[in-house]
Amino acid sequence: MQSSSEYPLRPLTIGEIFDRAVTIYVRNFVPFTLIVLTLLAPLAILQYFALPSSASSLAQIAKQASDPKATVSPFTNEQLALLFGVVFLAAIFAPFINNAVAVGVARLYSGDRPNYGQSFAKVFQRWLPLIGTAFVNLLILGGLYGFTVFVLMIVVIIGVTLVQPALPLAIAFFVLAGIGLLAVIPLFLMLLIVYAFSTYATSIEDANVSRAIASGFSRVFGRKELKKSILMALAYIALEIGVLTIGLTVAVVLQMVLKLDAVQLVITTVMNAVLTAFLAILLAVYYYDVRTRTEGLDLETDLQRLSVTG
Repeated sequence: MQSSSEYPLRPLTIGEIFDRAVTIYVRNFVPFTLIVLTLLAPLAILQYFALPSSASSLAQIAKQASDPKATVSPFTNEQLALLFGVVFLAAIFAPFINNAVAVGVARLYSGDRPNYGQSFAKVFQRWLPLIGTAFVNLLILGGLYGFTVFVLMIVVIIGVTLVQPALPLAIAFFVLAGIGLLAVIPLFLMLLIVYAFSTYATSIEDANVSRAIASGFSRVFGRKELKKSILMALAYIALEIGVLTIGLTVAVVLQMVLKLDAVQLVITTVMNAVLTAFLAILLAVYYYDVRTRTEGLDLETDLQRLSVTG
């Protein structure tokens, strides 16, 4: 790898991963924000023209809260269908955005600068395995979610039926359901990291679907990495919850102050782009950190190849 890189490949602590992600984003704010806006800007335009205004939605919700018997929906059937379509498009194109960010970070590691066009060019070269990998990961996440809901329902139903004849046993079942839910949450979060890592492998490593998913699981659930991946998953979701809370708060305040949906939407879209770009960079830095500690020479080869391709 080129020695001129500002970010030498070395094992990082969790604190250093966050620090490097901040440094990378601050120094390369424009290209990474533009990459994320490629998806968020069209979604914001669709939201503005096709979905109800924030003021109207808030008014509907307030009416529902003041009169619980009122059957008021903030969305029409057509708007609900469009909202589903927006979510579907976001799910399809989000991996392309995240991978473009990861390619941009890779260029920094190889001593180059992130480039909007070249980042997307590399990702779209691998569009088919990327979509396939994302689809399989969504099936895994959906399967885990469905299985968890099914098991919890069974346990809760058994607990309810035992309340009268055997209350201590019913309490034990409720406690078991709570413990199971607490155990599934970090597992679900780690699978989200597997999702990201496996999609990165399609663009960075030119991996096919099966090899990409296998590499994602081995890197996140490997014996030496398991503890750190759990901590990273918890730190990431805590940060994302904070980001969503801040975004919602700012949106409500802007609506109350400005009372202009267009201005509010522009400001919140840019803010969401900034926060989303940082989260994407953070996951990319963690991906390269895992590979640095486990496959140093292979990672350097991939980075050099990406630099030559760019």
